[in-house]
Amino acid sequence: MTETTALRMASRGLLSAALAAAFCGAVVFASGTAPRAADLAKPVGPVVLTVAGDIGAANRPAFDEGTDSFLNYHEKTFQSAAEFDRAMLESLGMQRVEIAYEGWAQPSTFEGPWLKDVLAAAGAAGKDVTVVALDGFGAEIPAADIQALDWVVGLKRDGRYLGLGQRGPIWLVYRRPDGAVLTAEDEQRWPWAAFYIEVE
Repeated sequence: MTETTALRMASRGLLSAALAAAFCGAVVFASGTAPRAADLAKPVGPVVLTVAGDIGAANRPAFDEGTDSFLNYHEKTFQSAAEFDRAMLESLGMQRVEIAYEGWAQPSTFEGPWLKDVLAAAGAAGKDVTVVALDGFGAEIPAADIQALDWVVGLKRDGRYLGLGQRGPIWLVYRRPDGAVLTAEDEQRWPWAAFYIEVE
């Protein structure tokens, strides 16, 4: 572990068993796939990502304090939202991006849909977003950066789904289209243990 990673983990704090339990309690089950905003159906598996805010497509009703306990814990409310399970995210197209960051022992391959495609499915293309992690950490990503960098909504790392102990359920990373070397500043911008995207 690099000093940068250690400091980052310390600043964000470790997920407690109570948070993990609350997250599991907030999981919702439903049905369908989501290739386009107009066809956004309900998930059939556990929800791993919720997109809310200024969106044009939704597949669930308003925030409910009684059932959305983990969202309530983070003070996230909405009138409607787009929920995705893994299958829905995978149906948007699984991209493979190799990340060669000097702070890691070796490069890693991440798999998941482009962030821009996830936002398009929720009817939120071309907008700024804030990605929220399970521990409350928020990473702001301007619309210009979403277009300029190859952001991937990482579901897998080196062929394995990301679990809660491996920076899952989602780890957003990017590669630079110009092939520039990734630095510690880049790595600090990659929100991990992400579960919620707020569209501005």
